[in-house]
Amino acid sequence: MTGIDTPLTRLLGIRRPILLAGMAGGPTTPELVAAVSRAGGLGVFGLAGMNAAATHDAVSLAIAHSDDAPVGVNVLISPAVPRPGADPAAMDAVLAPMRAQMGLPHPPPPGAAPATPLELVEAALDAGARVVATGLGDPAVVAGAAHDAGAPLIVMVSTVDDARRAVSAGADVVVAQGAEAGGHRSNFEVPPDHEVPLVGTAALVRQVVHAVDVPVVAAGGIMDGPGLAAALALGASGVQLGTALLVAEEAGVPAGWRDRLRHARDDESVITRALSGRPARGLPNALTEALEVPGAMGWPQQNAVAADIRRAAAAAGDADHMSLWAGQAAGLAGPDRPAAQIIDEITDGAIEAMRMLGDLAG
Repeated sequence: MTGIDTPLTRLLGIRRPILLAGMAGGPTTPELVAAVSRAGGLGVFGLAGMNAAATHDAVSLAIAHSDDAPVGVNVLISPAVPRPGADPAAMDAVLAPMRAQMGLPHPPPPGAAPATPLELVEAALDAGARVVATGLGDPAVVAGAAHDAGAPLIVMVSTVDDARRAVSAGADVVVAQGAEAGGHRSNFEVPPDHEVPLVGTAALVRQVVHAVDVPVVAAGGIMDGPGLAAALALGASGVQLGTALLVAEEAGVPAGWRDRLRHARDDESVITRALSGRPARGLPNALTEALEVPGAMGWPQQNAVAADIRRAAAAAGDADHMSLWAGQAAGLAGPDRPAAQIIDEITDGAIEAMRMLGDLAG
């Protein structure tokens, strides 16, 4: 197995400086997590919304198939983000016709309260997870548990100030999430006007590398080997991949979502609060359009109001009514293929790109 040696790989005990983004809600199956770890990267579960028992079972299953390679987990720390003018009745009026068309009860039956980030981390560590990652906030609430277990703590940030705060709170690795990245913007706080900073990956990575003394991981718009090589040239110790691994055969991603990724234009993805109440990047569809109305609520209430519709749509392969999280380079995703093949392609492509650059320097 061809490897690339960086401070990140040495810290985490992996051979390739590639992290699977902790994409909650289905994409990070035990099979995908194990496949990425077996291929020399770090497979990471997205645990948000799960309970402790399901977390323990999923992590245990991945570890059983990871050939003793490390497995990580990701939790979301975000406190509530209220939204002025929120109107649950207005949301009900929008969602009732959708539920009727899909044969779902309205209102949906109440679900169990999700576990706290600390409860999820403790369950994952008990199952054998070796790395803890966080997003959307200050990691202090789980830092002690991670370090007591000897697990490196990875924290995703979107600004230089948050990177410094992350290291002060105990981060051993910082993921610099550029504006190009799919999914939720990982700002520690969301300002009252909900206009979060959108710093591009190259600009952010270079400044974060100068600002902190821990390994930095680049995220956002990285889909292939040259992208990894570019991140390393900027001073990053590795990359975090989300969109690129949504087309892995092991990912829990419906065919309709995969097809939208492959045909996405560079200017198609949008930052929206409609689906969760926090700014996040994805491909627009009928659900985002329907929820972009007065009365939409903040995080996490807005995330919960249409959860049953998104689950039913995913089960039915209905790309119009699920969350189509994706970054700006989604069109480079390519065909469905095993996760190990994607990791091989990116590693080999990065090595070739660096050789070509070395030839230019000669």
